Amino acid sequence: MNCANSKTIVGYSGFIGYEDCYEYNENACYLADNKEAARQFMLDCGHEETEHRIDAIFFADIMNDYGSSLGEYAMEEKAFQNFKIIAKENGVEYDAKEFYLDSTLMVVNVSTAKKA
Repeated sequence: MNCANSKTIVGYSGFIGYEDCYEYNENACYLADNKEAARQFMLDCGHEETEHRIDAIFFADIMNDYGSSLGEYAMEEKAFQNFKIIAKENGVEYDAKEFYLDSTLMVVNVSTAKKA
């Protein structure tokens, strides 16, 4: 199924080269608002600049569970707003709640029944 705006950037995630995976916040793949916020998150997690790259994450990536997090994402505020708009346009169901240690971070569980 093709979703409207599936190639719209929702946010940015840090990919750890030597682990061949994206960085998580607990069990949720982390989506930052912008490249700099993603870079800072990676540094805060203890990853050197040479150990990771920052990838733009599109709505289609989320619908295809790009981080292998079983549809669970920790989204910063702007990333979550971007996601909400596109999800609504496409009738994609999700649950969202504030992360217990940071009220600006939303933990989102996405139903991937509709594929982008």
